[in-house]
Amino acid sequence: MELAGKVAVVSGASMGIGRACAEIFAENGADVAFTYGCHDDEAAETADRIRALGREVYYESSDAKDMSAIESFMAHVMEKFGRVDVLVNNVGGADTTPDTGFADMPFEYWVNQFNKNFFSAVRFSQLALRSMIPRRFGSIVNIGSVHTSRVINLDVMPYSCAKEAMNRLTKNLAVELAPHRIRCNVIAPGLIRTALTENRYDAAWWEAAYAKIPLHAAGEPRDIAELAWFLVSERSGYLTGQIIGVDGGRSL
Repeated sequence: MELAGKVAVVSGASMGIGRACAEIFAENGADVAFTYGCHDDEAAETADRIRALGREVYYESSDAKDMSAIESFMAHVMEKFGRVDVLVNNVGGADTTPDTGFADMPFEYWVNQFNKNFFSAVRFSQLALRSMIPRRFGSIVNIGSVHTSRVINLDVMPYSCAKEAMNRLTKNLAVELAPHRIRCNVIAPGLIRTALTENRYDAAWWEAAYAKIPLHAAGEPRDIAELAWFLVSERSGYLTGQIIGVDGGRSL
């Protein structure tokens, strides 16, 4: 119970990686606050799992592209728990990609992708740090992507650029926050099998994808959550500013 008495905030935790992170933090003693998009039933299930572990939970539907919604959520977290000790900036995704090349890609799509995948992390981090810095304690884990290590799919160019910006943000924060004993790291997942990815692709797509991964398999949300737990625990106390790939070797 290394997180006993601590409060963890996870963005986008109704399912998949976010849910796995929320659960493993609760298993280790933390109360959990999380956001979600539109999956009400799944968010309620995540909350029920956290309560079943004996922990308190607060959750709220919040648009990651709306900075005022993030501010409102974090204000509610502070009202309920009074502190933030752990932050996982998990929310993100490429959404429906435009069927066009770079020259004709709508600029609005670029803006939406940066708001969702980068600026949401900026705002969540700013607000969480107002609680962490005075207490000289805290850890931020940003969920990046294998797409920053190599060009895999040109259709998700704005997504990969936003995640690369997150990598740079992480390194800068690691240096700035080191005197406050606050650490910041990135987990860069490869192909992870979640409800969303399973429903999006057919069997032929999965077979072709496995052929490009040295371990010939997709990861599971728990693979990411286990590393997130390590990164926010004292077991990784000398580790900050790192980008750690969890991708079955896809980035090699």
